[in-house]
Amino acid sequence: MPVSSPLLDAHMTTILRLMQPAKVCDIGPGAGKYGQLATLDGFTSSVTAYEIDASYVEHFGLREIYDEVVVGDAVDLIKDVRRRFDLVIIGDCIEHLRKSDGIDLINFLVYRSGYIAIAYPERYVQDDWHGHEQEAHISVWSREDFRALSFLEVVVGNMHLFLIRGYQDVSCEFHEFYDGGVRFSKQPVP
Repeated sequence: MPVSSPLLDAHMTTILRLMQPAKVCDIGPGAGKYGQLATLDGFTSSVTAYEIDASYVEHFGLREIYDEVVVGDAVDLIKDVRRRFDLVIIGDCIEHLRKSDGIDLINFLVYRSGYIAIAYPERYVQDDWHGHEQEAHISVWSREDFRALSFLEVVVGNMHLFLIRGYQDVSCEFHEFYDGGVRFSKQPVP
């Protein structure tokens, strides 16, 4: 379904507050929750959404939430090699991608972003939603999938949040998330 669990909202809000990212990309925005969080209290100045389902753009008013809405498969972002973001949010979306596509997308984004925040549910079975086949969960993710990357992790209930450090310059480093009140369960992995 085009909404995500509220279990990680406080963590995402704190990340946005500490980062104050100028450019955010929300992959799989659904109803637009992360776009709304990113613009709350002026956390960010530019938010781009990549949404695969064109009907969601009108239904959820995504053009009123985001500065730019790209309708298409997020994996096609790989073709846009000049794009850069301070923060990419893949919230409750990575499990909708083929595992190989998700891994390719994450590797691409590491080069083109400061941080990538990936939130996903564990052991949550979901088929299509009201005929929207792209809402089905088709891949399983775990800590092992990110082991080669530098990341922090939060687990709340059945929700996982990985904050992956990309190669672009950032305004804050991992230790500042601890100092800022985000309680990650693991230290950064080199």
